[in-house]
Amino acid sequence: MMSQSLSTLTTKIRHLLKDIAKTEKDVFTYNIDSVFPLSEENPIEITSVEVNGETSGVSYEFYIETGKIKITSSLSVGDTVKVIYTCYPNYSSGEIESAIRSSLMYISINNYYDFIIEEDDVIYPEPDERETNLIAIIASVILEPNNQNFSLPDIRITTSEKLSVDVKIRKMIGIFKKNSHGVFFIA
Repeated sequence: MMSQSLSTLTTKIRHLLKDIAKTEKDVFTYNIDSVFPLSEENPIEITSVEVNGETSGVSYEFYIETGKIKITSSLSVGDTVKVIYTCYPNYSSGEIESAIRSSLMYISINNYYDFIIEEDDVIYPEPDERETNLIAIIASVILEPNNQNFSLPDIRITTSEKLSVDVKIRKMIGIFKKNSHGVFFIA
């Protein structure tokens, strides 16, 4: 079995929440500053950069943490810079990783198991596939508490919007402890 990392779980959670990468385009006019902020949060990568319609010879640095791009090749005042990039529409990786860490605490608090995340961002002891799905679905509830439907290969959960996040999660873990699979309504 492959080790379970935060990045693997992040992908699973993005699929649950339909937070799928999309392509965006920003157009800037150079004035004095060669650093341009991308309009969308949660950028993943730069696909292409054009200056006045040309991609040849354009060099740049991308700062994913700040969502900015710096053109390092020569620019003249009035040049048009077009940046095409991919981004996640809803959540940063940091937000999802925080929800994963919280879900592991909920799992421990509800007396299922004590998982830990080591410095290499891998969960120990390694959760099996069902436990991985439990972690993902709890993280999804943390991120979107008003979402009433969650589906994974081995379980589908429909919840009442009136329940608090804590109660929803406690009931999910209770169902999971019973070694159940199928469709469940949590009221």
